[in-house]
Amino acid sequence: MIRSTFTAALHCQYGQVGVVDTPLWAHPFFSADQDGWLCTDHKRGDSVSFKPIKFTFTFVEATKNRLYYKINCATGVKFLSGQLEQNSNGWLGLYGYGWGDDLFNCIFPPSLLLRLPVLQDTWKMELLGTWDGDLESAENVEFHLRDKKGHRVAQVEARYSRTNPPLRNWFLHAGNKEGDILRFHLHDIKVE
Repeated sequence: MIRSTFTAALHCQYGQVGVVDTPLWAHPFFSADQDGWLCTDHKRGDSVSFKPIKFTFTFVEATKNRLYYKINCATGVKFLSGQLEQNSNGWLGLYGYGWGDDLFNCIFPPSLLLRLPVLQDTWKMELLGTWDGDLESAENVEFHLRDKKGHRVAQVEARYSRTNPPLRNWFLHAGNKEGDILRFHLHDIKVE
């Protein structure tokens, strides 16, 4: 796959990967709770909270069967340059993007260190087929995305029990939770 920095939309068998961005008028409580988490078009695309995004893949290195990238959001005002990271429970989201993060950094300046690119998580791309090296055919190559521990990214159901009946949502996750392992491919690739 591409061994340089590029931007692209990330797609899988459930459509385009996007981010939750709930308008306050739609649901003031969940906007604070879910915004920034990654999801797919298939499960959230018909809601006002789904925003399709593009990513910047910054090439780090290649090994025998893996390519390593740092991944950031490349679109939108709110999430621009947010880092693809995972929380301690394995849920994937964009970090370091908003005014809340900036406010926290003013109160607790050592947290600014976490924004340094050298400390950003590296993601592994495991190709599921061969690639002929032609940029035009790169969109046809499927791959798994793995976290630093080797977990493949999946779409996993999350239940919110704070409401009655509990709400069900699906988000991207890398860890031991049961879900559908995603087979990704790229769209609209632009090499920098």
